[in-house]
Amino acid sequence: MPTACTNPMVTGVREIDRGTEGLCYVMGRLFDPGVECRRHHEGHCDRSRCTRITALLRFMDRNFSHQEALMDEAFYPHGDHHKREHWRIIEQLRHMRSANVCAERDRAVVSEVVSRWMYEHVPECDRRLGTWALTRRVRRPG
Repeated sequence: MPTACTNPMVTGVREIDRGTEGLCYVMGRLFDPGVECRRHHEGHCDRSRCTRITALLRFMDRNFSHQEALMDEAFYPHGDHHKREHWRIIEQLRHMRSANVCAERDRAVVSEVVSRWMYEHVPECDRRLGTWALTRRVRRPG
């Protein structure tokens, strides 16, 4: 169940939108039925340290670091809430990985968790940050 990037996911700030587009791309690649898990050996997964969840965590951590630097640079007043939302999805994914959730076998669950978070987070938090950055002329539209 790949995540589709749609117009409501656009904030108007290229730097933020690039992260969202990247996450959509990563989700589409990781959860494409044709992509095989690297940890499957002879058809069996040991269900430890899921490489797909680890890849998502790595991408999100890098993307969130860029967004949080923008928040700090802009003295964004809603930064604490926005950062807590980043922390929330990171913790959910870490919990899933430590509970030995397999993104291969539990593809729909992992994809649904991230997709649901994106569809709540981008319109609420990222769009608000984008509007703030544009109106305060911290970033140019694009």
